[in-house]
Amino acid sequence: MEMFSSMTPGTANHNLDNIVLKALQECPHYVLSTSQKFMRYCLNFLTSTRQQIVCLLLEQSQACCQWFREWCFEGRLETCKWKYAGLVDLFLRLQQGHLSSSQQFCELYWDDLMEWILSHTQSHAAAGDKDKMSLLLTLLQADKGDIDNCRMIRDKFGKMLSQNNMLSVYQVKAYQKVMDKIICLSPDMAEQLCGGLMVDCIQSLSEVLADRDQGSDSWQDVLVAAVGYANTMVPDSSTHNEKIQLLWNGFVKVALKSSFTSSLVLNLLKCLVERLYVTGKNDLLPIPTLYQMIMSHSKFLTVILDQTDEFDTAKASLIDLLTTLAHKDGSCCHTAHVAVLLGAYGANLSQTDQKILLLINLYERNGAVLSEYRPYLWGPMAIEHHSIRKNLGASLFKQASMEKVLENLDTDKLYQSVLKFPLRRKLKPLEVGDIQFLKSTEECYDPAFLLPLFSHLLAPASLVNCRMFAETNCLGFTLAALSSHDAGTRAAAYHILTRFNQHLEGAKFVEKEQFIYLLECVRNSIDTSNAKLACIITVFMAKVAQLLLKPDDHMYQVINSFLLLKPAMDVMNVPEFYKLFNSSALEYKQERSWILSLLGDGLRETADYRIFEKRYVFKLLLCFHDSAISDNHTKMQVLNIVQAACNLKTVATDLSKNHGIVAWISGAIVSSSTTPARHQQFTQILHNLWFTLLGTRERVEKETEKTSRGCLPVLFTNEMLLTMLTLLENFGEIQDTAVFATFLETLGSVLQHLDLTKEQYQGNGYTVSIVQISTRHILLLLKMWATFASDIQLLENIKTMVEPTVSRNDQQTRPYKSVLKTTTKTNAVGDAPNLNDLSQCSTVAECTKRLLAVVLHCKLSSSNKNTAQSVNNCNLSVVQWALEQLKIFLNDTLVNCEGSPLENTSKHQETLQELLAVQNKLLRWLLSALQESSANTGVANMLTVSILLNKEAGKQIVTLLLDIYSQIYHVKGKVHAGNIEWTNDIQNAVHLVNEIVLHLLSSTSSVGNDSMFQGVLQQSSHVKALHMVQGLTSADGKDNVELVSLFIRDVCLNTQQPTHFLQCVNDARMGSLDSVTNLPVKSPKKIKRKSGTAIAASEFSAKKSKKKASVVNI
Repeated sequence: MEMFSSMTPGTANHNLDNIVLKALQECPHYVLSTSQKFMRYCLNFLTSTRQQIVCLLLEQSQACCQWFREWCFEGRLETCKWKYAGLVDLFLRLQQGHLSSSQQFCELYWDDLMEWILSHTQSHAAAGDKDKMSLLLTLLQADKGDIDNCRMIRDKFGKMLSQNNMLSVYQVKAYQKVMDKIICLSPDMAEQLCGGLMVDCIQSLSEVLADRDQGSDSWQDVLVAAVGYANTMVPDSSTHNEKIQLLWNGFVKVALKSSFTSSLVLNLLKCLVERLYVTGKNDLLPIPTLYQMIMSHSKFLTVILDQTDEFDTAKASLIDLLTTLAHKDGSCCHTAHVAVLLGAYGANLSQTDQKILLLINLYERNGAVLSEYRPYLWGPMAIEHHSIRKNLGASLFKQASMEKVLENLDTDKLYQSVLKFPLRRKLKPLEVGDIQFLKSTEECYDPAFLLPLFSHLLAPASLVNCRMFAETNCLGFTLAALSSHDAGTRAAAYHILTRFNQHLEGAKFVEKEQFIYLLECVRNSIDTSNAKLACIITVFMAKVAQLLLKPDDHMYQVINSFLLLKPAMDVMNVPEFYKLFNSSALEYKQERSWILSLLGDGLRETADYRIFEKRYVFKLLLCFHDSAISDNHTKMQVLNIVQAACNLKTVATDLSKNHGIVAWISGAIVSSSTTPARHQQFTQILHNLWFTLLGTRERVEKETEKTSRGCLPVLFTNEMLLTMLTLLENFGEIQDTAVFATFLETLGSVLQHLDLTKEQYQGNGYTVSIVQISTRHILLLLKMWATFASDIQLLENIKTMVEPTVSRNDQQTRPYKSVLKTTTKTNAVGDAPNLNDLSQCSTVAECTKRLLAVVLHCKLSSSNKNTAQSVNNCNLSVVQWALEQLKIFLNDTLVNCEGSPLENTSKHQETLQELLAVQNKLLRWLLSALQESSANTGVANMLTVSILLNKEAGKQIVTLLLDIYSQIYHVKGKVHAGNIEWTNDIQNAVHLVNEIVLHLLSSTSSVGNDSMFQGVLQQSSHVKALHMVQGLTSADGKDNVELVSLFIRDVCLNTQQPTHFLQCVNDARMGSLDSVTNLPVKSPKKIKRKSGTAIAASEFSAKKSKKKASVVNI
């Protein structure tokens, strides 16, 4: 790098610039070798490549920031200030909190920036506008963000809009930033100013939407977001509503004309309708007129009848807007609109379909006549049917028959709706229900639509095909509704069964009498009016209704015998459980499989579990699973039942307390065959059991740090972790990355909760013993991860490290046999993951993040003299992998966040902050592992010794630490000025890296002459610097992390002189560095040279042995 620095100023070779840029990007620590002459040359003869070089220099070196500042105030920026605007912006963001820097640049740039932003137009956008905007926001945040300046900018923007000038996208962003600043400084002005912002942005948005040549989608999004921001800040009673009303009529016409398919614009219209249409008399566009404008729009049918995902969000927003308008004025609900709404309806439980059904119900309440559309058809068939009606006319048109309606139903989908019936769905819902709350899936049919439809089809005057009604699972769906929590839904189901029974008396088909008898049994089994039946009973009835149509099925005769045995069923017991489960017939496998399938489908609530317990179902099933007479298919069915039980909190709690389910799972894992399907099922069972019992504790643990937490019992958590490790050691060939990701998620959550439990016990003065995850388990996980990531090199490295350990065959190394015993399918070239498959790549990335979280809880294995090298090599591989993956994640995130802070989304910022937290945890874990040693002996532990003696692995680890250094400072460049929390996280990260390397340096003397840093510390200049660093860290290391990091970079680069460190120390003493404060300088002591050590004699002489450290205030 020194050679490039000397060559480049004398040449004009762009290829050489590219080489320097690439070198700095790949090895950012080369910045330490950069000279002031080289940096001045790049600034004087700036190109795009050299600008990127200077950006890297500023981000990585405080000395380069000082050189840049000196260069700027030599009068260089007077004639070409905009050329360097991006560099100035970066410099100011790096110098957070130092007003002396921002004040000087404010004097140079502020007036010109104000002139630029006030005169900016979208049609005359220039290439450098992005840098100017970023610099303006930085100055507003730093020095010019006082209330007088903000009011001045706000008044000028308001004056522009009063003259009918359209705001550009940059002006809107500046406007919103000014509003944030004023509200922060003067909260009582929020209503007035944000109301003005909303009025101004609506006016500007009208101009944007009207001018299609100037209006871009991104620009519209910015304006709509600004209006939404202001709308949340201003109450509905604001006087600004009058100004908005003056703009409303023109705005709504332009919005509907140009952005009908934009969900953002439609949502904005909905919010403004709710805000403006609150009084009876006003000059606004009448709601019926607005409603008709929407319905008659040329793109209305395209959006609302869309059956794909192209207009999915726009369709939902359009339904919301129509519903809001219908609530405001019911006169806009015309009967002719119902045909279109039925054509858009899918009869499912999706959010959009639930909204459409609410709108149809609203039409009915407002006087629309729906009877002429009965029986209802929906979807594409409804569109076809009503288009024929329009062509033929009312006199020749025939209503849809029952057969045509039932043909519109998907029989398999209706059967799945029986098994996943939405138990909490109301017959007359007043709002859109969450699918998790309803206990169903979005693909299931909506009983709020189908039950009234069935009631109309079974009207006394209708001609009913009873066999078809039962064959299409309509009868089964009605029986399943008897388990609903809603009394209205159950009453409708009983009403439908009554009408169906009446039609059965006059029907003619073979199974008629059997269906009549089935309904008679249901009637006789109910003691109270509108009774709620358990799901296990209703699912049994639905399955029986299907069996009655299949006389060739073996179960037909068995179930018929059961029904004919008694005129009523015991609805508080599992029907025929003992007989079918313990069957002695030749077809015992089929009978047992049928009853186990019923148990798995019927266990949906605690009431079902109570019925199971009456028959000792779980005790029998758990014992049967482990018996010799249980085949693989039966075992899978038993596991399905256990998995369904683990989804219910009360059931999972009882299974854990009274049935020892965790211990049973551990034994079942060991005794089961190692098939992918079996391990997938065990993984899902443990996942469901853990997160069901954990409940809301995980969310509370994330939101609270030191408050009391309701932790699970430590014995249960330990048992859960042991079971997870047992499953890990018995994993076979894993073929699905999703299974591995689920396993890692569960394991990481258990480990985190175990640490929190230990912390809580220790805080109350108790001692608790917890299970530790060791290096051996991490190697197993790494081996599986390498299989999915196609990391052949890592697989070979693990095998090479573990084989010598296992060959000793002693007690300490015997557990490592499981690493080689576990057979994982190594991806060949043809089996490598498809990099174009985004879902697969994202799953592997998610596995990596979760595996990193697991590594943080690892207890690195100890070793004795015989196994020191092999075991410590395994520890080194775990540390190296963790640092490599952390580096990759940081780099990928930074690449995604490339650009000025103006372009950084909140999602990227949250990702960066999350990675910083993970990074600090990982560095603390590594530092803790390095500092563990024998009690009060002062002898370095084996991991430290291994890093220092294994020069190749140690050099890789130190290089990774340096790369993380560089990425930390890249993150620092992305952080918005004034973010104290981020600044502390970054400072802590640098401090932790400093501590790790300084620990390795201080341990060098106890290792021997073969240490990695032995040659460096034999140089007297580095010894001097080391004593100065010890002075810095002994006083307050966190206040001087940047100086310490300069020394560490010099050492790791193996330089002959710690030039940059000593230069920065001298600059600090002269008071030329603003970023270094309270620099302590430790009084040097004369240290004797010891043969074979890394500590050379110090050239400093100590006047007093107890002299206090002097402090230089900068």
